[in-house]
Amino acid sequence: MKKARVIAFYLPQFHPIPENDQWWGKGFTEWTSVAKARPLFRGHYQPIIPADLGFYDLRLPEVREQQAQMAREAGVEAFCYWHYWFGNGKQLLEKPFNEVVNSGEPDFPFCLGWANHSWMKKYWNNSVSRFCQDLLIEQTYPGEQDIDEHFYSLLPAFKDKRYYKIEDRLVFLIFAPQKLQD
Repeated sequence: MKKARVIAFYLPQFHPIPENDQWWGKGFTEWTSVAKARPLFRGHYQPIIPADLGFYDLRLPEVREQQAQMAREAGVEAFCYWHYWFGNGKQLLEKPFNEVVNSGEPDFPFCLGWANHSWMKKYWNNSVSRFCQDLLIEQTYPGEQDIDEHFYSLLPAFKDKRYYKIEDRLVFLIFAPQKLQD
């Protein structure tokens, strides 16, 4: 019997980007949401403040190295970095992963997960007493040329010796494969 493999999802939202400044306010990261959390029921412990690495910033290589070391110690085999490609070359939150590939650090296996979904601003509108959402950035599938551009943008990662494989095949997740036409 084969043993289970542990691959940790790696969320790149823990550093500021201009789009989040525009949509949510200057300096917004997911840490903003973490710190604002409040208990919703008895025994619901919130906010849960980060311990070992604190409110880290993924632009810092030493943070990424510390995360890899913690993952090794916990038996994690690889990180699966969420990757945002919205079509026509539009990416968001790509900086930490690009730095991992370009620098060769940390020396820790990785793969990619394409988070192929639109981003929505979701909120409760008191004036109409209902849940609302506004489109922030739309996921598009412009066609074959975009597929090629997407692939070639990821090729350096696919060729990296650290890229995680199962039975000598690259692991690449797609969040919503049913949204792809083919």
